Amino acid sequence: MHSRITRTMCAVAAVALISLGLAGAASTAEAAGVPAGFQPMSASFQSPSSGFVLGGVGCTHVNQACRARLAATTDGGAHWRFVGTPNVLLFYGAGNVLTQASRVSGVVFASRQDGWLYGPGLYATHDGGAHWQRISLGGNIVPSRGGGVTAMAASAGTTWAVVDPDPFRGLADELYRSPVGTNAWARVGTMTAANAVFATSGRAAWFASSVGGTGSSTYVWATADGVRWHKYPFGCPGTYYELAGIAPASPSHVLFLCAFPQGMSQTEKDVLLSVNGGRTAHLIGPAPTRGNVSGFAVLPYRATMITIAVVTPGPDYLYRSANGGKTWGQVAVPGTGGGVSLSSLSYVSPTVGWMVTGGPFLGGASQLLRTTDAGASWHQVRF
Repeated sequence: MHSRITRTMCAVAAVALISLGLAGAASTAEAAGVPAGFQPMSASFQSPSSGFVLGGVGCTHVNQACRARLAATTDGGAHWRFVGTPNVLLFYGAGNVLTQASRVSGVVFASRQDGWLYGPGLYATHDGGAHWQRISLGGNIVPSRGGGVTAMAASAGTTWAVVDPDPFRGLADELYRSPVGTNAWARVGTMTAANAVFATSGRAAWFASSVGGTGSSTYVWATADGVRWHKYPFGCPGTYYELAGIAPASPSHVLFLCAFPQGMSQTEKDVLLSVNGGRTAHLIGPAPTRGNVSGFAVLPYRATMITIAVVTPGPDYLYRSANGGKTWGQVAVPGTGGGVSLSSLSYVSPTVGWMVTGGPFLGGASQLLRTTDAGASWHQVRF
């Protein structure tokens, strides 16, 4: 966990671009089909039909040097093809983080052309994967000590990156941004947040500390236009609660998930709603306590349709509310034996959403799941 130490930097960070010269490798990757055994790790969809999935082939806890591969679809997962990727390995969570500064674990695409691989390394393409550049954000980020990008988002022509500069020094997370079609990265003010939680909706964005202080008081940085930021007080309902997720339905309607792990896969969960972009928020009710939080999402422009992904030693599942948190139902996650990670939970339309279960190194099921009924049921997408 981070300390609450902050550090002032210049608003503009020096950006170094390292050409990887991978045009030939990209052509080879595009020619290959995606095998049925492709192991998804992270997903990014721009619409119900178009998206990209980062993963690997033949990855195990023994084969830790597993190359990153990127699969793409334009028909909602009916057909897949590999696109070019940089010569980079997937991040191995159980390995030595100090030797994995260039590895990646996540993917974000703003369009079919502009995309990024990250976590903790950072790579960018602006031609659909034909060429990639490795990006160094500079500043006080120390890759050799585990510093790097922890989360990304792309919305309304802007790409955002949450950065943990140096975990071993306890520095709080920082926020960077760049126009989608360029590599012009700059630090966003001097904002910092311990174990940051970040979300976007159109030009609006929210950046907050997950770690509460006395009585779980914290704050939320919010912007309506992506430029001017405001700091608003925020507090979870109970002592020792932490902010576990932010899920915007629109630039004005945004939900916050507060959680307090109790042990034995029991977690107190409370959902709050803001109708004014984060200026104020009020409690709309508790969610079931069973399971540890692994994801939080809401349907676009439907703030009453809420999904919380949870993991347990037994089956993993989703809590779903269709009435703004008044009542909750339990939705099974197909194909998992329990205790796996649930990631990349997101909705790209009022009915269609995506989620990744497991991962290449976990030894269990690694799947891409899709819903077409607003999260009421989920089905495995075949490669």
